[in-house]
Amino acid sequence: MLSLLQWCNYITDCLPLEKIKLGQSLWLFLTVYDFKVSTEHYNALLKLYVDNEHTFSTAKLMTDMYSKQIYPNKQSYDMCIKYCCKKGNIDEALKLIQDMKMYRINISESVLNSLMIGYSQSGDILSINEIKNVMKQNKLSSRGDTYAAVLYVYAVLNDINKVKETIENCYLKNIYFDNQIILNTIYIFVKNNHLKDIRTVYQYLIKKRMITNCEVQIILKLLDINYSIAIDILVIISLDNNHPHFKNIITLILKHLVNNRVALEDIIKLFVCFKDESIFRKSLLVLLYYSLLKCDNLSLSVLKICKNHYLIKPHYFWPLLVRQAYKYNLQGILDILQIMINDFNIKPCVDTITDYILPFIFGDIHNIRNVLIKHRVNATVVNNAYVLFMLRRYKIKTAAKYMKYFQDKYFYKIISVDLRYVLVSTTDVMNFIFISSNLVEDTNSYKSCMMTDQWCNIKLVPMDRQFYDCILDFPFTETWFKRVRS
Repeated sequence: MLSLLQWCNYITDCLPLEKIKLGQSLWLFLTVYDFKVSTEHYNALLKLYVDNEHTFSTAKLMTDMYSKQIYPNKQSYDMCIKYCCKKGNIDEALKLIQDMKMYRINISESVLNSLMIGYSQSGDILSINEIKNVMKQNKLSSRGDTYAAVLYVYAVLNDINKVKETIENCYLKNIYFDNQIILNTIYIFVKNNHLKDIRTVYQYLIKKRMITNCEVQIILKLLDINYSIAIDILVIISLDNNHPHFKNIITLILKHLVNNRVALEDIIKLFVCFKDESIFRKSLLVLLYYSLLKCDNLSLSVLKICKNHYLIKPHYFWPLLVRQAYKYNLQGILDILQIMINDFNIKPCVDTITDYILPFIFGDIHNIRNVLIKHRVNATVVNNAYVLFMLRRYKIKTAAKYMKYFQDKYFYKIISVDLRYVLVSTTDVMNFIFISSNLVEDTNSYKSCMMTDQWCNIKLVPMDRQFYDCILDFPFTETWFKRVRS
């Protein structure tokens, strides 16, 4: 379970909130089933929370550990202090440092770096300088992490010249920063609306074939507060179709944009920056998927763009119909049908009517039928869909009665499978024979349950074929079927 908990933090195709939810569900599982947990389990949970910027109480978590006689180690304190300092809660961080001294846990360079970040939140330069002096007195050599903390401090203080000066001085000492640190520095400037000369920091970003989860998270945060800067950065770091994690990264970005209801015009700007038709097409389908899950207006706009690149089929509209059905919005359902027919020239198929319209429309079937036909749904489609709808509810008698009242072309390929299952379940031989003897087939009548207004080569399906298919589907009832046939 420890490995699973640690794994939550390294999933490449989940947003931070999704990682947190997964980790919390695993933690609940550990608690409910009374698994024996250790400091390592709590550290894994802490790392998940800190890395994904989840809001939690360090004091409550520590209390929970002590109540189970589990004691935090150096790593536990380091992460808690780092969290408190990033939140600007310097007093809580200092209390944790006192606990470290009491338990004789060495205070490391990372703790001092976190304190510098914490003091920078309130602009306490005096305390920051004191920490630097302490590091010098204890002969702690300044390494990459320390300089990263210094960059953070200068970014919070809106001193872009000091940021660039520090980076250049580090380069002279052969100390280099990865993209995560530079991106985080840019993010702090943007977050505090310090945008003057921000583009001069871009030069320190490195083009590479790998992008870490942390870097993706920073880009997602940038997308929320300054879309154009985020797009500029994606271009600079050369995110393209050849990137090994391109699919996961673009999926995360698009999911994030849809969740935050970003306008389609802005999302298209992201596609344009890649300057690749294949990327545009792939990204469009990903965007369509997540928009269909979340937002009707966005998904319809995306579908209109997809129309120029893909064949739009009826099942693309099923999530929209379901969402209207959950609202008990009959007019919304009918509006979606109208959009399918008028805007996309797509005729609703039998499956659409059977599974996504009829279950959510209540009232007399005559009125329902008239409403659907009035909204330009083909009458034969409605008739076949209703018979199929009744058969799937094992109402074979109602289906037969409907066929007698509304005489039409009822297609074998659409109805026969469900009809056979109903026969086995109800043993209603008379209605089975009536329906079977009125089924027809046509070579152009059934293509993914699509129906048109024109048919050719219409012919009745012989009963022998129905019985033969029955025996193939239900071989254990062969004797019974032969008796029925005779």
